[in-house]
Amino acid sequence: MSSKKYDSFRDVRIGKYDWKVQARVLNLWRGYSRTGEAFKGFNLLLLDSKRARMHAFVPGMIADEYEQKIQVGKIYYIENFTVKPYRTEDKFRCVRNENQIIINNDTILEPLEENQASIERCWFDLYELGDLRPLSKQTTFLTDVIGVIEEHDPIGKIRNVNGVIQSQIKFKITDGSKSVQVTFWDEFAEYFAEMLKEETVYPVILIIGSARVTLWREEVILTNVGATTFYINCNHRSVVEIRKMIAQNMFSTNKLANGGKRCATIYMVKDIKNLGDDFIESHIICQVKLAQFQQVKTWCHPICTSCYERVHVLNNEDTCSFCKRVVPYADKKFEVYITANDETGSIVLILEDREVRSLMGKTIFQMMNEGNKLEVFPNIFHTILNKHYTVKICLTEENIHRKTNIYVVTDIMEGFYAELIHEQQTSIPHPIESMESQPSGSNVQLGSTSTMNLESDS
Repeated sequence: MSSKKYDSFRDVRIGKYDWKVQARVLNLWRGYSRTGEAFKGFNLLLLDSKRARMHAFVPGMIADEYEQKIQVGKIYYIENFTVKPYRTEDKFRCVRNENQIIINNDTILEPLEENQASIERCWFDLYELGDLRPLSKQTTFLTDVIGVIEEHDPIGKIRNVNGVIQSQIKFKITDGSKSVQVTFWDEFAEYFAEMLKEETVYPVILIIGSARVTLWREEVILTNVGATTFYINCNHRSVVEIRKMIAQNMFSTNKLANGGKRCATIYMVKDIKNLGDDFIESHIICQVKLAQFQQVKTWCHPICTSCYERVHVLNNEDTCSFCKRVVPYADKKFEVYITANDETGSIVLILEDREVRSLMGKTIFQMMNEGNKLEVFPNIFHTILNKHYTVKICLTEENIHRKTNIYVVTDIMEGFYAELIHEQQTSIPHPIESMESQPSGSNVQLGSTSTMNLESDS
C-alpha cells in the first residue's frame, strides 16, 4: 500500500467518518480507578507516515475485541473512526492536538507489514529541560524530554502517607546545561530499573515520552502517569546528537552514570557528627529511635497563604516579611523538635509538616477539630515515641562547620530500611491511582505521591 492514498492525522477533523490512515501503535495504556482497578477501555498513541501523532480511545464495550488485534510497535490500517474534540477540562494529554479519535464498532483495523508503510518507530515532541518550569504550572499536556542519566542510587521502597509500600526510583537527567529531577513510581519504576540493569552502553541517554511536569518545593520534577513511556539509548537522531556532544567533551561527565552499582549508606549518629565539607547540602540516611520531644507547647507555626513562608506577629497581626503584607487567615504547618538516638549517640531532629503528617496521619486542622489546642502540646504526639525509624536528613553548613546538633528531616518512615528491600517486580508497569475513565486524556493514571525514598541522596 502507498501512503499517498491515505489520510494523515494532521488533516482529520470533526464531521467526517470515512478516514483511512496507516499508523504505528507507539503505546497502549489503561486508566485505573482510585481503588486500583483497571478500566476496561484503553488508550492508544498512534503515529502516521507524516510524523503526526494522535491519541485514540477504545471504549470498554469493544475493548476485548480490539485488544486482541493490537500489538505495540506494529503498523495498522485504520478506517472509519469518530473524531472528537477535547474538552477544556481534559487533562494530561499526550499530544498537543485539539482532537482525539474514538474507535467504534464500524472501525476497520488491519495489521500491515513493515514494507507496506514507511513510518518511524518512534517520534517525539521534545522540550528543552530549561523550558520545563512553565509547563509545571499546567495540567493540560504531558511532555517529551531527553537527557543523559546522572549518577543515582538504586530503586528503593517507601511507605507513603497512607502506610502503603511503594517502589520509587529517583535520578537526574541533564542536557549539558540543565539538570532535572525524575521520579518514577511503582511497577513503572521497577520495570525501568530492570531495563536499566540490562543496558551496556554508557552514559545512558534517556527519552521520556509523555512525562508529567510538576513542582516539589519549587524544584521541577518529571514523573510518570499512565501514558508515560521511556526509551533507553534508542535509535533516534536526538540520541545520536547528544552522543556526539559527549564524545566532543561538550558535556561534563563527572556526574554521568557509568554503570557502576550504588547502594544506600546508613550512617551512625557518631559518624554523622564527623562528616566533612563534601556533605554540605547532602541528604543522608540514618536509623534511630525517637526518644523525647524538645518542647511542650510550640508544635506548629503560621504560614503565608500566598508564598508559604513563615509569618510573624507585627502590631498584633500575622505579617509576612516576604510578601510584605498582613495575612488575615494564615495557614498552619507542623514543626516539632525531637531527640533521636542510636547506640552511638543522639541528635535533635526537626520534623516539619509533611513528615509529621506522614507519621500522625492527620493535618493540623483535623487535630484542632478533635479538640487539641495550639497552646498545649497534644498527647497524641507521644504515640510516635520509643519506635525505630529510617530517617533522611539534610546536612547544612551549620552542621558541618559549627557542629550544630540539630538536623532537618526531609523524609521519615517507621521501621528499618533492611526490612523493606525484598519485594520484587511482579507485573507489567501500571500506576495505582487514576482519574475517571473517559474517551479523552482525562483517564490518564496519575503517579502516586509518597514521603520517603530510602535509596537516594537528592
